[in-house]
Amino acid sequence: MPKSILRTCVLAGVICFALVGSALAEQVRFDNHRVVQVRVADEAQRDLALSLTDDLWTENARAGTLDLRLTPVQFAKLAESGLDYTVLVENLQALIDAERRGIGRGTWDAYMNYAGVLDYLDTLVALRPDLASLFVIGQTIEGRDIVGIRITGAGTHTKPGIYYESCIHAREWITVPTLLYFADQLVRNYDTDQQVHQMVDRCEWFIVPVLNADGYVYTWTNNRLWRKNRRDNPGTSCDGVDLNRNWSVGWGGGGSSGDPCDQTYRGTSAFSEPETAVVRDFVLAHPNIVTFHDIHSYSQLLLWPWGYTSQLPPDQDTYEYVGDNMVSLIRKVHGKIYTPGPIYSTIYQASGGSVDWAYGAAGVLSFTFELRPSSGTPGGFVLPPEEILPTAEEIYPALMFQADYTSALVWIDFPEGLPLHVEPDGSSTLDISITPGFDTVDVNNVTLYVRTVSGGEFDAVPVTHVGGDQFTVNFPPRGCGDDTEFYVVAGTTSGGLTYSPTGAPDDVYSTPVGTALVLFSDDMEADFGWDIDVAGDDDATTGMWNRMDPQGTAAQPEDDHSPSGTMCWVTDGNAGGSLGSYDVDNGKTSLFSPVFDFTQYPDATVSYWRWYSNDQGGTANEDVFEVLITNYGSAWVPLETVGPAGDETGGGWYFREFRVSDFLTPTQFVRFQFVASDEGSGSIVEAALDDFRVQAYVCEGLAGDVNCDGAINGFDIDAFVLVLGATPPGFQEYYDVYPLCDHMRADCNGDGEVNGFDIDSFVLLLAK
Repeated sequence: MPKSILRTCVLAGVICFALVGSALAEQVRFDNHRVVQVRVADEAQRDLALSLTDDLWTENARAGTLDLRLTPVQFAKLAESGLDYTVLVENLQALIDAERRGIGRGTWDAYMNYAGVLDYLDTLVALRPDLASLFVIGQTIEGRDIVGIRITGAGTHTKPGIYYESCIHAREWITVPTLLYFADQLVRNYDTDQQVHQMVDRCEWFIVPVLNADGYVYTWTNNRLWRKNRRDNPGTSCDGVDLNRNWSVGWGGGGSSGDPCDQTYRGTSAFSEPETAVVRDFVLAHPNIVTFHDIHSYSQLLLWPWGYTSQLPPDQDTYEYVGDNMVSLIRKVHGKIYTPGPIYSTIYQASGGSVDWAYGAAGVLSFTFELRPSSGTPGGFVLPPEEILPTAEEIYPALMFQADYTSALVWIDFPEGLPLHVEPDGSSTLDISITPGFDTVDVNNVTLYVRTVSGGEFDAVPVTHVGGDQFTVNFPPRGCGDDTEFYVVAGTTSGGLTYSPTGAPDDVYSTPVGTALVLFSDDMEADFGWDIDVAGDDDATTGMWNRMDPQGTAAQPEDDHSPSGTMCWVTDGNAGGSLGSYDVDNGKTSLFSPVFDFTQYPDATVSYWRWYSNDQGGTANEDVFEVLITNYGSAWVPLETVGPAGDETGGGWYFREFRVSDFLTPTQFVRFQFVASDEGSGSIVEAALDDFRVQAYVCEGLAGDVNCDGAINGFDIDAFVLVLGATPPGFQEYYDVYPLCDHMRADCNGDGEVNGFDIDSFVLLLAK
């Protein structure tokens, strides 16, 4: 398509422009407008806060904090309201002016107007016309073309289709370069990145960087904070329809408005707007599309259906699996934490959204991001240009994972998880599950590739089919040293190949080699230094954590997990007169572990057994149980979130194990937090924790290395004496000095006990 067609739109015979000097003079200004975070304690305070503004910025109106934009007059009313607030931005216009000054800098150092976006799409097509071409979905209400880029590699057969769009809300500028960057990586790295090459050949990508083209142009020429499209609503002075409330699934429900002046005005009917109607027609005309993603900002969230109802989607387990992987990949790039979950329960009810339609009507897995920044952070929709590249970089691998999962020929999974270590003697087993995707597996053509030296050649190990979709293989014996690196390749019945991880052999899994060495073990029978409400912000009125022998109910355990113990940490283990007498109510309760030093063992793992129940009561399956980790004083990073619904929310002891370095760079100040919350009314929430353990993986037993410094020498004598003088089962004095050690290292004669009979063996070990 000629550039002239893409550059020009006609409205009443007038050539539209993206940005000219005369338009700048007519810009709506936001001098001395403030962005504030208001803390609300109840519905009355929330209603009062929302009455002060017509521009709610936060993406979670149910939360205890709300981000609002206020004019000077509105801010004066806030100051008189008695509400508790913090000013995030003193003068919004100053941020907008700084944003404008970036125009003309490098590609990812400044925002592009609409003409710049179209120019960049042309550039990508010119770079690789064999891979990329432009397409037009349709026209906006003002007649602009809605332009996308189609990217695909070799082969003319029907391929899985991937549809990604952004800027359905015009003021969410960061979404545009984020999706442009994604397209850029597919085109530029096709010849050099194995994962990109595989995915571009496998899939047909449809990428639309600016869906709301009229609104986006308007944010450049008139009003930087314009959200809706440019519909002229008859009989009112308020223009625009919220395109993300105009889809048919759930249209007209809560979280949308029938008032044309409201930011969430849904239009006169579902698909009343050409922008949504043409996307509907495009997706339905391409039945090969397997996934859909509508990118928004802000609040650092990853969301999925449903938005119009609190019911969970039939594919909730799949959504959780894909979502958890995506937010994990985001965190590994720049450390940013995104919260995953269904739209309704994670932010608010939103009816008539694109994601609900794509899943409910088109039948494809659909997601939406709320990009940087997090709620309560200065900037909001006016994200500084220096945040463009980091945002795009962290979202890229998550979008790739979504595409990879939904388009796979077969799905390779590891039902017991990837190994956190492998034994040197070859006894470690990898269980593999391979299920049909667009193809089926050739059960005689599945291979584990392993290398024992980083950067060396891979050895091929045939994988055994044990029946159905289950396979197993043993890691070959090897000496200690570098981590074991590996990947799996599954052949399909049509001759294709699926790799796990995608991009192998350039990308591989890696795990340490060694035998488990217990550094810390706590069966909760003694007090090893756990704390409650360290931050001082717990607000539950009942059900606070305590260490005790629990009294069984239909929601909490009768017995702890330890085979020989009775005690565990539990959210008030008393039974009471009714099921809800002592459950968690009206807030959260937090349990904090001791502080651990992981510097000597960066590949150490933490494991525990947990119990959680939230599936009873009037608002069942609405609360979550969170496990978090931190380098003491830094931000808390999620290890796992249990709930709001699923197989593990109805009670029962479940085991979990994680490698600490997968979540943060280990230091000498690592701590864990377990949070049980009741955010609703009438729900029954109970949680418990037992058998907490920290392990490293070493190549020798190291009996006698009682101070855990990796060597047996005179520095172990004091630790050995402490253990011999301790009174089982506490060994508290020893653990106070050596908190990441196991007292059984003093069992130098190997009889399973620590006592005076170990002295001679310890002396012999010192003499070696």
